[in-house]
Amino acid sequence: MDTGQSDQWDRAGSLEGGRRWDPATGVNTPTISVVITVLNDAAGCEALLNALGEQTRTPDEIVFVDGGSTDQTRECIRTATRQMRQLRLIELPGANISRGRNVGIAAARGDVIALTDCGCRPAADWLHELTQPFRLNANVRWVGGAYSIDPHSLFERVVGLATMRGQLDPIDPKTFNPSARSMAFFKATWRRAGGFPEWLYTAEDTLFDVKLRRMGVAMHLAPRAVVAWRPRSTWRALARQFYFYGRGGGHARLGARNSCYNIRNAILLLLTIPLGLLKPSLWLLAALVGAYFFICPWHGKCFRIARQVRSGRAYVIALATHWVVAMSDAIGYIAGSVQRGLYPRRYHRTMIQYLNPAPASDGPLSFKRPPTADSIGCGEGRLGDAP
Repeated sequence: MDTGQSDQWDRAGSLEGGRRWDPATGVNTPTISVVITVLNDAAGCEALLNALGEQTRTPDEIVFVDGGSTDQTRECIRTATRQMRQLRLIELPGANISRGRNVGIAAARGDVIALTDCGCRPAADWLHELTQPFRLNANVRWVGGAYSIDPHSLFERVVGLATMRGQLDPIDPKTFNPSARSMAFFKATWRRAGGFPEWLYTAEDTLFDVKLRRMGVAMHLAPRAVVAWRPRSTWRALARQFYFYGRGGGHARLGARNSCYNIRNAILLLLTIPLGLLKPSLWLLAALVGAYFFICPWHGKCFRIARQVRSGRAYVIALATHWVVAMSDAIGYIAGSVQRGLYPRRYHRTMIQYLNPAPASDGPLSFKRPPTADSIGCGEGRLGDAP
């Protein structure tokens, strides 16, 4: 549980970076560091820096961790440091997302850590809304923000509505695991949790959320702390995104119920379609099975998307999006599960060690490095690669 001497450390909030005088409220508030990982995204980096520079609550510190960019990303950040004194750049070639976050957070001086990603565009009041719960309630340790889609085409708009939570229905805080693109927590809470799991290349923020919940840290939802995010623009990019999501789920046994549902449907479809081709008399049966498992479950949501977008074509795109997502997730989950079985030391045993027991010390955090990804053929997950 999130109790004891560490809680007093959180409330005091003075051992990492001190306090900042807030003239708007007339009280001292915890210092805030924004930590961002990046790889080969100069355009996204520039847009994010502009958005952070327009925040109503200015960050006390901005820490970029670059995983070895070969474009103009690092030059863009170095140029911005001349105008933004609180901006820092850490170069960490070859690091994955989790490693980059852990190093950036460890180097940050703030009491509160706010996370977002390159490619996101935070609203002007994002940081204020994301950290407001810490000022209003001394017991809050962990805050999740919301997202909005930033589509550039009908395809991207439909994909965003179909795949991003909170776009069609309100977010349920009890089941919502916030993404690292909009999340904040006390640095002491991150330390107690053991940091982000560095052996995972996707789904690392979800497992971190699971760890915090197992520690008894309640997530506080900040629905007005919004970052805009552009959905994938091609079918290939969408399939790749959810393949890696599924593979990360297979590595950590996250989302097993949904993935197994998708796997079952894929098997039924693979069995019924050839049967219908071999025996035309059974084609109707194959069509009914396919409709039952690949249209009925998503018809209502696809219809709502089409009505909101006001386009009949949006229904077809939404339905195809669900198919692509389901199949990519199923294949990725199978691949991740196979790798988990082949390399139990890297995944199964390390995850058990990560989740149980929760570290209780507020001392220096030491990251145990598992076998490298290259040694087992999973080297795709560098910063910015996927999702």
